[in-house]
Amino acid sequence: MYKELKVWQKAMDLVPEIYKICDTLPKSEDYNLKSQIKRAIVSVPLNIAEGKSCFSANEFAHFLNIASASLIEVEVALEIAVKLNYIEDFNTVKQDINELSRMLNALRTKILT
Repeated sequence: MYKELKVWQKAMDLVPEIYKICDTLPKSEDYNLKSQIKRAIVSVPLNIAEGKSCFSANEFAHFLNIASASLIEVEVALEIAVKLNYIEDFNTVKQDINELSRMLNALRTKILT
């Protein structure tokens, strides 16, 4: 079951942290950057769960790839927010993003070998 996966649990823990950052973005970004970040971070645990329900390792790996890509999207969008001076930094969350990325890569490698 997907809920037992540590990588899914970590992804779920990251969602409210990213939402908190989004809440600090200006109102003008509600339908742009803020919306994009929220969709991308929610995509991570959704794709892990969907992939876990697949019958083959290759299918699961495919969904883990999508989750990884969404996580990178979140990181880049937060870097853009820093460049636009909307947030000062996201170093604490960036560590969590990097850890989750490593976990996704390790799980993908494990299921494919």
